[in-house]
Amino acid sequence: MASKVERVEVEEPKVSSREILLNAAGALMTERSTVDISLSDIAKHSGLNSALVKYYFGTKQGMMLALVEDVLGKSLERLDELVAMEMSATEKLKLHVQAIITIYFRYPFINRLIHYLFEDPEAGKEVAEKISKPLAETQRHLLEQGFATGEFKPVDPMMFYFIILGACDHLFFGQHILREAFGINVIDDAMRRRYTKTLLDMILGGILQDKGADAA
Repeated sequence: MASKVERVEVEEPKVSSREILLNAAGALMTERSTVDISLSDIAKHSGLNSALVKYYFGTKQGMMLALVEDVLGKSLERLDELVAMEMSATEKLKLHVQAIITIYFRYPFINRLIHYLFEDPEAGKEVAEKISKPLAETQRHLLEQGFATGEFKPVDPMMFYFIILGACDHLFFGQHILREAFGINVIDDAMRRRYTKTLLDMILGGILQDKGADAA
């Protein structure tokens, strides 16, 4: 007699209302290429009551801060791991730049949202402590490692921070320029890879030591 096989129903993990609201806010900012969205916009897009924003985040500002932390949280947790990796500073720097560009590719609103939060002194202070300072400190460590091993020329970490963040974000911030000046409507993964390679070539071309000159 054939044995009876029981079917086991596997429940899909439920998405919380908090996540739905954050996802809706991110989707709207991506779709509209602006961080200027209202609570009623978010409520309509999410299908939830805007009063839930106050319940979960306190204010719209609190919600935007939570979105930044959700988007960047895991990457920020891995910064110390990157510095401690057993590989050259050059390879670490490549991984770092690739990771930043990938985040901006997936969440093209993120840098503008950070600048928006800095307009509020309290939110700006929290963003600086949780995001900007750890990122700048990681870059400083990588530059120091590269200089100590003879890979990099001496580089001002503060200038490097602004150059890297600005360059990584600009392609995604300037999508309207791509469309109007270059006839490109969508930034796909192939363009992300092409931009990453071009940017890394330019960065490393500027900071790598000339080994040939040393040998001469």
